[in-house]
Amino acid sequence: MIKPTLFPVADGHVDLIYDLMRRYPGTAVEDLPDSWCSLPRLAAGNVRVIVAAFYCQDACNGPLTASENLRSLLQYAEDYLQVLPVIRTPRELAGCFEGAGAPGTLLLLENADPLLEYAPENLRRRGFRLVGLTHAGRNRIGCGNMVESPTGLTDAGRSLVARLDRLGMSIDTAHLSEPCFREVADTFSGPLVSTHTGIRAFCDTPRNLSDQQAKTILSRDGMIGLAVYPGTLAPTGEADIHDYFRQLDWLLQRYGPRGIGIGSDFGGFDTPCRDLEDHAALPRLAGLLSDAGYSDQVIQAIFGENWRRFFSGLLGAVPEEA
Repeated sequence: MIKPTLFPVADGHVDLIYDLMRRYPGTAVEDLPDSWCSLPRLAAGNVRVIVAAFYCQDACNGPLTASENLRSLLQYAEDYLQVLPVIRTPRELAGCFEGAGAPGTLLLLENADPLLEYAPENLRRRGFRLVGLTHAGRNRIGCGNMVESPTGLTDAGRSLVARLDRLGMSIDTAHLSEPCFREVADTFSGPLVSTHTGIRAFCDTPRNLSDQQAKTILSRDGMIGLAVYPGTLAPTGEADIHDYFRQLDWLLQRYGPRGIGIGSDFGGFDTPCRDLEDHAALPRLAGLLSDAGYSDQVIQAIFGENWRRFFSGLLGAVPEEA
C-alpha cells in the first residue's frame, strides 16, 4: 500500500455519480467494494475534497428530458452520496481540508441544457457553484468541443451565461467548442475553469486546451485541472504517469504553479493510466514532482491549495439578487 501524500488533496473533477450508476447501481458510497472511487482509495491518496460531476448526457438534451435527467441525478446523490457532505461555505471547505472524516464535495453540473427549464437559482441553493455549458455534443446552449464545424452560443445560451454571471457562479469550459469558449471569455465576468483537461501541444484534440485558452483561464485567476484520462494525455489513447507528469511539468514551467491543479476525471473513462490508476497512486505523482526539484510548497499548491483558494472565493461570492 502506498503511503498517503503529506498534503491534503482536492480533485477538481470526479465522475463519482456516473461511476456508481453504471458499475454499482443502488449502492451507497460507503458500501462500495474496493473500487475506483471508493472511500479507501480516496483516503489512501489523502483526498479531502472532490468536485462531484453531475453529468447530464447529450442523449437527454431537450425541453422535457433534460430537466428530468438532472432531477434523477440530484435524487441519486441524495440517496447514495449522503456520507460525503456538500461544501457550501469557505469555513466548511477549510474544515474538510483540516478534518479526518469522509471527503467533502463541491458540486458541478456538466451539460447545462437542463437549466433552460430548471432554474439555476435553485441549483445554486443546492450548493452548486460550477456549471459546464455543454458536454461533447450540441445542445440548446451551444456546441461542445466534439461538434464538427461548431458555432457560438445560442440566444438561450447567452441569456443563461448572463444569469450565471449574476449568480456569482463559475463556468467550466472543459467541453466547450472554441467559438463558445471565445464568446464566454468575452461576455462572462466571473472566473473560468477547465476542471478536467489536457494540453493540445501534447495531444492535439479539440478536447484539450490550446495555449491561448490556457492563458485566458489563468489570466482570469481561474483553474486548470489536469485530467488522468489517457485520451487527453497521449494521441494513442494509452498513457502512463510520465505522460501525465510531462503535461503537468509543461504547465508549471510555462505559467508557474498558481491556477494549476488535479482534475482526474476518475470514474468517467475506462482505460486506466498506468501507475496513476486511481487516487491511491497520487503519492507516486508527488514523488515525481519532488524528484524533479519542485518544492513542498509547489506540490501542496497543485495537490490542493490552489483549488482551496479558488473555491474559497467562489463560495464567498454573493449573487446580485441577494
